[in-house]
Amino acid sequence: MKIIFESPSTMSATALFLGVIFAACGAGLAADSEQVQAIRKIGGQVRPAGGAEEAWKVEFQLTGKSLTDEGLARVAALKNIVRLNLRDTKVTSSGLVHLKGLTSLNRLHLERTAVDDSGTSHLAGLVNLEYLNLYNTRITDKTLAHLAGLKKLRQLYLWQTGVTDEGVDQLEKALPSCRIVRGIDLSKIVAIPKPPPRPSEDLKWIVAGDEKPPRSVTGTGTEITFLNKRDIKVKIYWVEYGGGLRLYGELDPGGTRVQNTFSDATWLITDEKEKPLGYFRTTLKLGKAVIPKA
Repeated sequence: MKIIFESPSTMSATALFLGVIFAACGAGLAADSEQVQAIRKIGGQVRPAGGAEEAWKVEFQLTGKSLTDEGLARVAALKNIVRLNLRDTKVTSSGLVHLKGLTSLNRLHLERTAVDDSGTSHLAGLVNLEYLNLYNTRITDKTLAHLAGLKKLRQLYLWQTGVTDEGVDQLEKALPSCRIVRGIDLSKIVAIPKPPPRPSEDLKWIVAGDEKPPRSVTGTGTEITFLNKRDIKVKIYWVEYGGGLRLYGELDPGGTRVQNTFSDATWLITDEKEKPLGYFRTTLKLGKAVIPKA
């Protein structure tokens, strides 16, 4: 083992050098800490972004929606911000001047703010930007011209803005690796007309006789509406395919009931003692089944 002894003068110089380094780092951390606290006081959420260098993620969309252009100047004092979410805040285009020094930004949310073309030229220097959301802002093709130099941009959201097809086409040529999302243009959606109302008819009331009512036959789905005009409560039975009866409900005097059924079905009406009164046969049309007075 080789042991090297430093002279007192050498040791003092080394200690002095390390002290300067530590003091500089400590000053930087203290400054960051003050800036982080300032952002939190105005409603921002600040979290470390990780990575080799100390970087930050700053968000206002949940607890800091009252952020204004003046507050954005405080945010910009924290230089190494890589993600910034200003969605739904009160930031305007005038405040974007504070962002032009945040060259580490790779993700920026400006959706649903009062941003327009007048300040978006300040975004042109954000050369590391990979994601930009301008949804529901007041920008036009003038802003797209400012973005053409952002060669790292991979996602751009322009839904509900004033951009045109021509402007987007030009930007796609300048940034072929960028996915530009414009959402759905509601003005170009053709309204699907409602289908015409299904025809209906009054079903024939067939008075019950000595013979059993006909069995139901499998048919197409339809609907029947019962209306009881008798002074007594009645029972509603579906005549099954095998001829049996299945009770579906009771109907008070003056009551109505809407029932899903099939065409070629038989519906038997009885009194409370289950004496047959009459029946209906359904068709493809919506049926109105009036149970007449005695």
